[in-house]
Order: sequence, then structure tokens, then C-alpha cells
Amino acid sequence: MLLITCPVTRTDELVADRRIRSVTNHPTHLALHVECPACGAVHVYRTGRRWDTARTRTRIADRAAAQSSADAAAARAARVAVPA
Repeated sequence: MLLITCPVTRTDELVADRRIRSVTNHPTHLALHVECPACGAVHVYRTGRRWDTARTRTRIADRAAAQSSADAAAARAARVAVPA
């Protein structure tokens, strides 16, 4: 049994193993294709330590880029606000 969250209905669903349609092995994660009992669609759920590490690394890089662009915008605004 698997506990999944349906991305369509946003409900937690308990799913039997027979609802797993396929499992794909990737270098960074496993992809489970699961038929959802709530909406009837097939959703892909990715699992694995390396997948979580890669996602975390990407989130940290995105935050750093957003912070640096916010700092640059603040610096530009400060230069415009100061009379010459």
C-alpha cells in the first residue's frame, strides 16, 4: 500500500500495490506511475535520496539567485533615489 497525495484533488489517498502501472529506474531516482483512485489519472511520484538532494540543491540555487537579483534591484533603486 502507498499513501499518495493527488495533485488534482489535493487529498491523501491510500493506494493498493496493484494500482502501480510502472516503475522506471533513473540515475537519481525511481519514478512510480500510479493510477489515482481519487481522479482516475496516472500520476508520477519520484523517490530517492539523490532526487531529494538534487531538488534541495536546485531550491538553494534559486533562492540565492532571487536574493542577488533583489539586492541588485535595491541597489539600482538607491542609485536612482540619490540626487547627483
